[in-house]
Amino acid sequence: MKRSGLLLAAAIALTLPAFAQRAAVSADLSPEAAGQAFRRAVVDGCVQAVTGAGVSSVAAARDGRLQPTQDAETRRQAGAGASETVWEVAEARGVVTVRETAGRCVAAVYGPPSAPTIMNVAQALSTGGFEALAGTTSSGGGFMQTLVGSSSGKRVTVQLSGAEPGAPGNRSTFSVVTATVFAQ
Repeated sequence: MKRSGLLLAAAIALTLPAFAQRAAVSADLSPEAAGQAFRRAVVDGCVQAVTGAGVSSVAAARDGRLQPTQDAETRRQAGAGASETVWEVAEARGVVTVRETAGRCVAAVYGPPSAPTIMNVAQALSTGGFEALAGTTSSGGGFMQTLVGSSSGKRVTVQLSGAEPGAPGNRSTFSVVTATVFAQ
């Protein structure tokens, strides 16, 4: 009886339609590498996108480092609205995403520690002429930093925020850092 049950289960499993697997999430990506991919997505992607013709016009999109996606799970993870374009960062697929609307770009990363990741991006932006409006602050377990600067003759604001797992408002089991970039 047990054997016939196993045979029946195997037959059912074999007749079920095959489902395509999602592209591999960057399981072997270290938190440091994820943080660096996020930094590049902000500095070389979002800052350039909001002062130009969008993400599709930046070098990272032209050479395939940023790739547009319609994958429902990736769009959900990125928190994208119906009118937003979502981009995956090829070197950190499933870990770093970028979403955009006209004049605004949001990059997100899951996994690296919040404060060091925010400081790394802030330092890269400072090297490029951005100035911090205030020091990194801790708010209920989260970290925030706002920087302003100019790119392509436009004033750009970058709002960095992050939280560790368990912090108020962070429902993720991983740390989450976002950068909201917009031109004024």
